[in-house]
Amino acid sequence: MNILAINGSPKGKRSNTWRLTSAFLEGIAAREENVYGEAPTIETLIINALDIKPCLGCFSCLSKTPGKCCIHDDMRAVIEKILWADVIIWSFPLYYFGLPGQLKNLIDRQLPMSLPFMSVETESGGHPSRYDMSGKRTVVVSTCGFYTAKGNYGCVTSLFDRLCGKDGYAAIFCG
Repeated sequence: MNILAINGSPKGKRSNTWRLTSAFLEGIAAREENVYGEAPTIETLIINALDIKPCLGCFSCLSKTPGKCCIHDDMRAVIEKILWADVIIWSFPLYYFGLPGQLKNLIDRQLPMSLPFMSVETESGGHPSRYDMSGKRTVVVSTCGFYTAKGNYGCVTSLFDRLCGKDGYAAIFCG
C-alpha cells in the first residue's frame, strides 16, 4: 500500500495536526504489518517547504496543453505522487473555517487532473477526472482551536464532498 500524507500546516512537522496525523500513520503501519506482514510505503509532502504557485485561472491545462500546467514549479511532482498513492491523507489545521492558503493553492492546481468538459452526473456540474481515481481512499485529518469540531468544518466538508463525493472520504476533525 502506498500512502501519501500531505501536511498542509504552515508549521510543518511542529503542528498539532501533524502530531495527530503521525499517530494515525503509525497505527496504519502497525495494522498493515500485523495483517499483511508488510509495512506500507509512506511519502510525506510538507506543503510549506514546496514551491507551489497559485493557479492563474488561464485554463491552459484544459485547452492548450491538456493535462499539463503552464506553471513550472513543484506541482507536477505533487500530481505524480497523488496518482501513485493508494491512500491520500490531507492533514491541516482549520484556518478561519477553511484550509490554510498554501494547501488551497495545491488543491486549485489539481485542475490539470481534470478533463476539459463538465459532467451532468454531478449535482451542480463538474469536471470528471482525467485519471481513474476510483480505487483511491482519502482521509482528512484536521484540528481546530475551538473546544469542539462540531459546526466549524462546513467549508471543509463542502470542499471535500465536491472533490471526493459525499461518502468518498473519512474525516477526523478534532477541537
